[in-house]
Amino acid sequence: MRLYPRCAVSPRVRFPAPLLAVALLLLLPSLAAARPLNGVQIDAVSPSESNAKIAAQLGSVAAVHGRIVRVEVNWSQLQPSAAGANDPGFLAALDRVIDAAAAKRIKVLLFVDRTPCWASSAPSRGRCAGEDANSFEVTRYPPRDPQDFVAVSSFLVQRYATKLSAYEVWNEPDQSNEKYWAGPDKVARYVAMAKAVYGPLKAINPQLQVLAGAFVGINGKWLQALYDQGIKGSYDGLAVHFYDLPLLGLKTTRKVQQANSDGAPLWLTEFGYTSCYVKGRRASGGDHPCVSAGNQGKVLGDVFRAVARTPWIKAAIMYQLRDENASYKFGLLDARGRRKPAFASVRRTLGARRAGTLRSPTLRLRRRGNQLVVSGAGSIADTFQLTVHQGTTLRYRAQLRTTPSGGYALGLPPQLGTSGLKVRIVSEWTNRGVTRRR
Repeated sequence: MRLYPRCAVSPRVRFPAPLLAVALLLLLPSLAAARPLNGVQIDAVSPSESNAKIAAQLGSVAAVHGRIVRVEVNWSQLQPSAAGANDPGFLAALDRVIDAAAAKRIKVLLFVDRTPCWASSAPSRGRCAGEDANSFEVTRYPPRDPQDFVAVSSFLVQRYATKLSAYEVWNEPDQSNEKYWAGPDKVARYVAMAKAVYGPLKAINPQLQVLAGAFVGINGKWLQALYDQGIKGSYDGLAVHFYDLPLLGLKTTRKVQQANSDGAPLWLTEFGYTSCYVKGRRASGGDHPCVSAGNQGKVLGDVFRAVARTPWIKAAIMYQLRDENASYKFGLLDARGRRKPAFASVRRTLGARRAGTLRSPTLRLRRRGNQLVVSGAGSIADTFQLTVHQGTTLRYRAQLRTTPSGGYALGLPPQLGTSGLKVRIVSEWTNRGVTRRR
């Protein structure tokens, strides 16, 4: 989760360049399917969180017409010292969140991460004694024994029963920063855990949607590695976390699924944009581009509209309800709980009777010396194919995205000349575009 130069992207996304001649499979949204479950990730569970604050959070989710919340369970806080030894304060806090969501008829997606020392595979875990036993350097490693994860997962699914709609197996095991899944043999360890937990959870609650994957990489390599290790069949859906380029990530992932004859739906369980842009300042959103407060609302609405009525997408859950700090301003609310412009934008989008459509790109051509410059605007969430024909001959093709302000500009190779050209830009999500001739 998390300023980039013009036409560049977050390192986390692993997009090789702002312009790239690449052919991608186009998957068109269906107009016949029901809307996905749209929602928000709420604040981390904390014993210090009052009932009033929990109610206020869920009230904000309901106010934007959210139908599902994503809730994190920090395993090292739930069971800090031993298997099954639940911390009463943390468990009571989790109960309050789940019960409050149920009372408002908001669905819950639960996930567990942060392995406690007693279960961790961290090489530095030592004797697991002292106040720092569950330090970050310990909890970021996966469990040594998948059955320990099965046990805590089964306990939670049993406890909350039909109050849970979905259970996501861990969080971002492919993340290169190793904040959640450190150490060797990442793919094999994750597949072993996902396969171990699926059957027991379905036995407890057959209606529960068990989601595997939980990955951030959009190039499909992690998913293919999971298939190669035999994960197929051990989930009801695949969870994906595509922040700045969610639509490209969804299409790429679906292509890999199809190549492996996997028809399981995708759950977009984390996506978002940080409103850390300040005019006149060089702002940084960590490994995410800063957008303005106004553009944050626009692009969130674009994503929700784009995935609406797409039958193979079952949920779109944005990160998150409230800003974390000056860089991670992903929230619909600021750090003090005040509504940001994105709040009203998302409320309008999710509350509309009709989902609407993703706006088409615009295109302008102008001459600059001995070359032609193409420019225009489009959704920050989308990627685009630019083609240049001379007569019937394709002379140039590039894949591009906009800057964080929603615009783009590209000088064509001078070898193409400045006349006799047909230039077209097309949305890779909708396949709609515009053509100009010069």
